[in-house]
Amino acid sequence: MKEQAAYIYGTAAHVWPVKESPPDLSAQIQAAWGKRFRRVNHFIELAMVGAKSCLAQLQEPLASDCDVYLATEQGNVASVASITEALFKHQESPMPLEFLNVPNNMAGFYIAQGLGLHSSNLTIAHRAFPFETALDIAMFNIATSYKTNARVLVGGVEECAYPLSQHRQRMGIPMDTPLAEGSSWLYMGAESQYALATCEWVKFFPEYNALQTYLQNDHLPPSICLAGGYGVDKLTLDNLANKLDIDNRYDCQANAPYHDTYCAYVIASFISAHQGQNLLFINRDKHDRYVAVRISILDRESIGE
Repeated sequence: MKEQAAYIYGTAAHVWPVKESPPDLSAQIQAAWGKRFRRVNHFIELAMVGAKSCLAQLQEPLASDCDVYLATEQGNVASVASITEALFKHQESPMPLEFLNVPNNMAGFYIAQGLGLHSSNLTIAHRAFPFETALDIAMFNIATSYKTNARVLVGGVEECAYPLSQHRQRMGIPMDTPLAEGSSWLYMGAESQYALATCEWVKFFPEYNALQTYLQNDHLPPSICLAGGYGVDKLTLDNLANKLDIDNRYDCQANAPYHDTYCAYVIASFISAHQGQNLLFINRDKHDRYVAVRISILDRESIGE
């Protein structure tokens, strides 16, 4: 299939650095949705805050047939840990609402219900590259849709389980790693009107040499910024920048401590903060596989805005 870029109309980049307890999102839920949701868990709250704020800036009405793609690696980890402990340590049954909200796709359900959507709703829980995988699937579905005005809402959501020492052990990361919860989203489609940026492509590579070869043959624009995920060490990123003659970096790890859908935060925050530039995001998993995402910021005058 011929590659086709997807347009981005709205973004939301949310991150909450955590210490020993989850952030209280009740005020943000109230501000975003105009009401409180009594029967939702913390993971669902994270998803709803990010999704609604992404749509708040739109210049067009939200399409009722907008598809929802929610990406996560850890999912409802806090609720699962709590229920598991109750069952096996205390031999107690979980509370009914806690049990009902455990499936990861409940967050997508609440988003769709709250927005009045009648469309596809997919949760991608993936051990490696969760947001990049969801973005790739969403772009494929935009490109192959029979609708010229296809719209999708793509988000990356991660929560922490407490105590954080156990959560770090569960994730297999060093005990001194700063952690965050995140909910970052993109509203995307196939038309250029009202677009802020384009996602040119998402590419997966089995090893580093394949990544480097592809990027050297891709004719990257001269004004591009390079960003790396938490899986890419500084030496690898420096070597790649030298090979591709990239001088500019976009580094927001100081503002966004470790969470598995960091890619979503990088893309959304870059679009919000930069004008007239391009982004190349690189990440690596624990098996030395790589992914690359290329974003172009649009000049609104050039597309008739």
